[in-house]
Amino acid sequence: MLNMEQIFEYLRKEYRSSPPDPVFYRTVETWNDWYRGTDESFHRMTVNNGITTGEREMFRLHMAKKVAEDWANMLLNEKTNIVLDDSVSSEFLQGTDGCGGVFGENDFWTRANRLLEKVFALGTGAVVLYLDHAAISSDGSLLSSPEAKIRLDFLPAQAVIPLSCQGDVVYEAAFVSEVSECDGKYIYLQIHRKEKDGYVIVSRYFRNDSGKLTEAALPAGLSPVIRTGSGIPWFCIFRPNIVNTLNPDCGMGMSVFANSIDVLKGIDLCYDSLNTEFYLGRKMVFMRKDLLAKDESGLFFPPQDAKRQLFMYIGDKAFDGDMVPKEFNPVLRVDEHIQALQQQLNLLSSKCGFGERFYRFTSGTVITATQIVSENSNLYRSIKKHEIAIEKPLISITRAILDVAKNKLGKRVNSDACISIAFDDSVVEDKAAEQTRDLELLRQGVMQKWEFRMKYFGEDETKAKEMTGFLAATPEWNQ
Repeated sequence: MLNMEQIFEYLRKEYRSSPPDPVFYRTVETWNDWYRGTDESFHRMTVNNGITTGEREMFRLHMAKKVAEDWANMLLNEKTNIVLDDSVSSEFLQGTDGCGGVFGENDFWTRANRLLEKVFALGTGAVVLYLDHAAISSDGSLLSSPEAKIRLDFLPAQAVIPLSCQGDVVYEAAFVSEVSECDGKYIYLQIHRKEKDGYVIVSRYFRNDSGKLTEAALPAGLSPVIRTGSGIPWFCIFRPNIVNTLNPDCGMGMSVFANSIDVLKGIDLCYDSLNTEFYLGRKMVFMRKDLLAKDESGLFFPPQDAKRQLFMYIGDKAFDGDMVPKEFNPVLRVDEHIQALQQQLNLLSSKCGFGERFYRFTSGTVITATQIVSENSNLYRSIKKHEIAIEKPLISITRAILDVAKNKLGKRVNSDACISIAFDDSVVEDKAAEQTRDLELLRQGVMQKWEFRMKYFGEDETKAKEMTGFLAATPEWNQ
């Protein structure tokens, strides 16, 4: 874990900022422990058999990661689209197929999905824009740089430090990351501050000697100050759409399972007990020493190990009842464990916004999207709720990319283009049934072909009308 106290002290002294309480970041580390699947204080157990004492790790289901992963997959996946009303801007941003352009160069959708998983696990994440090979004047002003490339960094909660915010909007922030070099470890600190003439980005570098930070020279290629000349921030902050009850005004979000740690413990206790039940409940066979044989080392072994299960020589002794092997077959409480585990999973599902019985330990049927929306309206409302919080930062970083492209790279894009996010609702809506219904409306003339293309092909109105021949067929005065 980074020495956040020293970093916060530096920010307070140099920039008179008020970053969040460092204690909050220790809570983030606790969430991170559960996200990784191991909380040492809980999952490492002391075992005493009456003679010796030892330690072992609990069996665990890693449900914290599963919760975060499922939210990321439902909210940001391959069917999510950013729709712009300007085709040139859209092609620059994401190519003609949605996978090219700036997004393609930065592997945006894959990295954004992974970031969102960490956002729901740790409460916060950020996307930060920067330029490769940009021209910068002596006073730090960013000059026209047609050859520069737009790059994006995807940072987890531990790297995000809000400096000023109003409500849920973070206006200024710092981003910190660890760098390993051949001569030791360093801390890279980037501060985004808003001034009268636009945002200023300040970069600082610290040598990290066992937690003690000493300011060092920046690596080659990094400018200490960049004056963007724009009032649009080069970063966006992602958070789940839930209230941070631990520190409501710090600009940081809260993990979606923050209030479910006890339930996660209960799940792992049930799962560990289930596995232990089989470990301790294995069949045992007791037999007299007369039935055992010796190997070359003088060690005894049962006849089964010598594959002599049919015939076994025991000398001239009579075979009495005491010589018959005795079986020990413990009763396994499998059903009771599964019921208890299912109940814990139901609690976790409900507390994390999925509604009841989203997770099923055993299931004999496959639940379709139609069944989910009819049986689990809580999930639908939760998805729509989180989409509101995710839409704003996606639009914000898109706006920043277009602004930089137009004003610094000289690209023919519209920085004021209308931007909307088309989320994938197939999880909560039966898309096949909806499309079949719209095709029937199309045949009846209730829906136009261009409206159908806009809805299912992600095209803007002009493009959709052009593809369907609507513009050519419509008189100029009536377009």
